[in-house]
Amino acid sequence: MRQMQKLVFLGLFVLLAAASTKAGTTVVTFDSLTGSGLVPNGYGGIDWNGSWNYYGSAQFPYTAESLPNRVYDLPGSGDTFNFLAPEVFDGAYFAGEPYAAVTFDLYNGSTLVWTSATLDPSSTPAFLASGYSGLVTSVVVSSPNPDYFVMDNVTYGVGPSATPEPGSLLLLGTGLLGALGMARRKLVW
Repeated sequence: MRQMQKLVFLGLFVLLAAASTKAGTTVVTFDSLTGSGLVPNGYGGIDWNGSWNYYGSAQFPYTAESLPNRVYDLPGSGDTFNFLAPEVFDGAYFAGEPYAAVTFDLYNGSTLVWTSATLDPSSTPAFLASGYSGLVTSVVVSSPNPDYFVMDNVTYGVGPSATPEPGSLLLLGTGLLGALGMARRKLVW
């Protein structure tokens, strides 16, 4: 009987582990770009709207989280980027002047679905989490002083647990029942 309890526990552990598998995480570091200039549309699975610039030269307090590159948005261009396919947006690192408070406005299509907390940048890059686990298509980076921050390590795809395929769960459950049946048969004999 003790062996059967162990098998049930093991089976439940495997089932929970399969059900809680996370979707893949993407971190856009901008570090494979050379020189400086516009971030190409499609880079990192994101449409940068032709308005985000990257650079890697030292400039206090605009510190990169991962060296060398970070991005800034051209003045008056909307501070928006769009995912090529709906994604769960986790957040990004910011550095800059403390009076350039930054928030995210997250959109699914044309509908505003979430506004993040606010981050006051400093010369030490800090992560601003979106705080939202649903799918979004666009992210607006809002600041009263948009010329005084840089962004780095844009992270997405972390969101809610991936849902296992029903066929995989059926196969796992059938195997678990078979193992329990074998264990019970051994205990009865």
